[in-house]
Amino acid sequence: ERKANFKASNASMRAMGAALGAKDFAVITAEARKISDWATVMPDYFPEGSGSGNTSAKATIWEDFAAFKASAKANHDAALMLIAAAEAEDMTATKNALGQLGGTCKACHQQFKGW
Repeated sequence: ERKANFKASNASMRAMGAALGAKDFAVITAEARKISDWATVMPDYFPEGSGSGNTSAKATIWEDFAAFKASAKANHDAALMLIAAAEAEDMTATKNALGQLGGTCKACHQQFKGW
């Protein structure tokens, strides 16, 4: 189920990129809320012992779970910033916030995902 949630987040990021070009702030807000909601519960999907099997999650998640939780919180906070910018229909702030949100995804993946 956690893989499905990450795939949904990826789809949300793509949808927001397209919506940015169309200046569709409602879509950006809705998709950013999905990411914010996912980021809130993301650590719960990585219980102790769930690092084996068909996963690309690095052991670093469980070795430094506090850092992983901090990364999820950074993702959540960036999504909230994006929501605020999109609700204000501020194109420059929305574009910057979307970039920051994508940056939190990339930083977490580099540290905690095996790719």
